[in-house]
Amino acid sequence: MVEDALLSQARQTAEVAQRLQTIQEQLQNSHTVIQAAAEDNAAYHTMLTNPDMLSDYVNEFFGPGGPYPVELPQDRLAAEVAANERRFAPAPAAAPAPAAPAYQRPQLDMPAPDVQAGGGDDFWAAFSQLSERNPAAAWQMLSQASPEALRSKVLVSEG
Repeated sequence: MVEDALLSQARQTAEVAQRLQTIQEQLQNSHTVIQAAAEDNAAYHTMLTNPDMLSDYVNEFFGPGGPYPVELPQDRLAAEVAANERRFAPAPAAAPAPAAPAYQRPQLDMPAPDVQAGGGDDFWAAFSQLSERNPAAAWQMLSQASPEALRSKVLVSEG
């Protein structure tokens, strides 16, 4: 029992020592970052409060070798001359494009007026005669009608 307590205490002490070591490393890293930020801040303060150093920095930054060089009048003139040379240069001779074929109206077979294609009138004439003689047989004939015949009757009846 005492031995178990001592082992447990030793294990907890080792865990605490490990956490303490991790915290010390993090503290050291934070101290290094804060030190670097303080040095940067001091350098910026010196540069911004010293007019000679600030003007040198600005001239270098916006100068010909800096990341944002200022465009000089002679640079602008050279760019405009180059753009105009490209714009007004004669176009290279290209092969003439083939002429597009003239539009031709499609040729469709047009049915004669008052004539239903597909024998629609024949079906309805036969249906009419059969319905007068035998209405029950007419319904059987109607159930066997083609969709085209039914469509033609719907179009006629709605029209």
